[in-house]
Amino acid sequence: MKKLSIVAAVSVAVGLSGVATAQANSYQMLVPFPTNHALNDIAHLFVEMVDEKFDGRYQIRLVGEDAIPGFEQFDPVSSGVFPMALSTGPYHTGVTGVGLAADAIDADPEARRESGIWEAYQDYYLTHNVRMISFPSANPGYHFMLTDPVGDDGGFEGRIIRGTLTYHGPIRAFGGSPAVMPVSEIYTAAERGVIEGAGHNIFGNYQIGLHEVLPYLVRPGFGVTSLMVVFNEDYWAEIPEEDQATFLEIGRELEHVSLAHYDGLIAEETELMEEVGAELTYLGEEQQQMLDQAFADGLWEEAIRISGEPAERMRELAREAGLTP
Repeated sequence: MKKLSIVAAVSVAVGLSGVATAQANSYQMLVPFPTNHALNDIAHLFVEMVDEKFDGRYQIRLVGEDAIPGFEQFDPVSSGVFPMALSTGPYHTGVTGVGLAADAIDADPEARRESGIWEAYQDYYLTHNVRMISFPSANPGYHFMLTDPVGDDGGFEGRIIRGTLTYHGPIRAFGGSPAVMPVSEIYTAAERGVIEGAGHNIFGNYQIGLHEVLPYLVRPGFGVTSLMVVFNEDYWAEIPEEDQATFLEIGRELEHVSLAHYDGLIAEETELMEEVGAELTYLGEEQQQMLDQAFADGLWEEAIRISGEPAERMRELAREAGLTP
């Protein structure tokens, strides 16, 4: 049944994407998160900026995970079924691990560009027929939420913690066992006692009620949430060069706007959750000292395991620039 529904969604998308061909300035943009997830803010900000800069000449309609599941959205863009997407490395590790490691790279937009990291990522994704036009992020990007506070062990000893590959390094380093599941399943899994904690973005938790079942917010936060605004390369090639340049300008601006946006959201949301009973709990001193290294090591090891030499080259470039532990 699931396969049939996905096939049906893709069939509809093929027909609708045809509109983008007939009306060259109209595009559908895949978004991999639930509609009430805070990372959708990036897509909305991008759409607003496109509308303003182009004075309505380019129309972008967001298409969510109800059409194509978040973990399956990369191939439809790479193949041209959809023209563009908001993407994130942890959601397409079945294709490449290089994007996963972006969360271990310093979020400073200009440092990413001046070091050559930005261009290296764009060049790499072009080998998958996908062109990155923006590399927005949030810093810190992640935290853990628990059913009970951090104990005397200072970590997660004996606990089952939800986490995509992004979180496996610190979960295992702190004595926990990772359980992989999409964001949409975290609430029910915690409510039923299947998990005792979850790694998730450090923002976007209040909107989906995670504090109701995971009321202990682990500090400090860590890592970078890196996203990518990407075009299918064939669609991109049809855009006039002058408009391509404007899209790239928007992408660069979005990288700065996203950091400021999520700084404010983290503070606002933490306060809201504390007002309704959530509490901060802190990793032990030893765990705090090893957190960033455990996180980065876990990501790079997975990226290299999945993608080999391209991921190794990216790590070397980031280390030479001092942008990764």
